[in-house]
Amino acid sequence: MSNEKLKILEMVEQGKITATEGMELLKVIDDTDQSSGGAGEMSNRFLRVRVEGDKIAKVNVNIPLSLIRSAAKLVNIAMGFVPPEAKAEMERKGINLAELDLNEIVAAIQEGASDGKLVDVDVDDDHEGRIKVEVFVD
Repeated sequence: MSNEKLKILEMVEQGKITATEGMELLKVIDDTDQSSGGAGEMSNRFLRVRVEGDKIAKVNVNIPLSLIRSAAKLVNIAMGFVPPEAKAEMERKGINLAELDLNEIVAAIQEGASDGKLVDVDVDDDHEGRIKVEVFVD
């Protein structure tokens, strides 16, 4: 069993994603492997979303880059974990998560142009305290 499939099963076991979301991811892996013959150099890299704060639960979402093109909908699910205050702060800074073009991001990553942080927002909210959101490639 591939590392990607094991990671998905671990995420389901830990309650980070639902069983349905896990099945969708596993199907995407199978479809991607059949259509591309494997993920190549993208197989060991991840798009990582980290959200942490003083008064909110810590969120860590790791999505294999080999799945990004096929799993755009699941990235949107992951972005749903970003607190509204952090989304509002990102929008004030000109970052609109709904306008993310995943194909463009993957192309830039493949060209080596986007190693590192894609989004880095640090918000100090009156109600929630400090909230930090990071999206990066690793």
